[in-house]
Amino acid sequence: MKSLKTNLFKSLAVYFLGFSIILSSCSDDDGIGTPPGPAPEVPPASTFEMDLNQLPQDDGGRIGGRTNTKNNWGHSVVSIGVWNLILGTATVVPVAAFKASINQTPEFIGDNTWQWTFNFSVANVQHSAKLQGTLVSDGIDWKMLLSKDGAYTDFEWYTGHANAERTEGEWILNFGPNQNKPFLQIDWTRNINNTVADIKYTSIDPDAPGKGGYIYFGINEETPFNAFYHLYDKENDNKAEIEWNRDTKEGRVSNPNHFGDENFHCWDSTLEDVDCE
Repeated sequence: MKSLKTNLFKSLAVYFLGFSIILSSCSDDDGIGTPPGPAPEVPPASTFEMDLNQLPQDDGGRIGGRTNTKNNWGHSVVSIGVWNLILGTATVVPVAAFKASINQTPEFIGDNTWQWTFNFSVANVQHSAKLQGTLVSDGIDWKMLLSKDGAYTDFEWYTGHANAERTEGEWILNFGPNQNKPFLQIDWTRNINNTVADIKYTSIDPDAPGKGGYIYFGINEETPFNAFYHLYDKENDNKAEIEWNRDTKEGRVSNPNHFGDENFHCWDSTLEDVDCE
């Protein structure tokens, strides 16, 4: 009888040991483990892509018979256009990848890391992407790996960091697989409602004479001018400041190298040149 009880106990012990191993294996999810919480949210596109078309638009008309003299506003538009040329095609693929990532569903891959895996198209050319977000002590670290059939695989096009609240962070953007070197540092801040925000592109190309130059865009609640672009030309050590009111279109610009002084030069609600008050 004792032998029977002993054998029964051993059989039950083996059974429960095997069952516990199965449960452990399932809960481990093949070694990946259990997520520490919900997946982090990808920061909004406004933290990565600067809108270079925020200046007031010209309707091309004349007001009260006045001659169109819109030099101050026009100089501002041209100044922003220079940065459009600098950025060129270098940001097309990473910006498209970033925008495509926002509506994807991530998968937990272990080590406090989630991965967004998806395909996207640029100029009718298919690409694939892996965006990885890793929880760290002070927020989330980000990494974007991009692939293009026959060209490159899992190229680390940019990395980034954001605080847990998604109110500030940075991105480090490379040129691309053909020029594997740093291109831009993107610094951004925003409030939760995105009503006050700014984003700054700084050149970090080690081979560029203008390394350290930047364009800085922001919206705020200041009066009378609640939006701005600041542009710094490192090569010529010159800073231009453009400010305007998003409702009235009135604005002003300063640029020592262009105007020959440190003063602001203004335009009115019709974009015509006026004396600054």
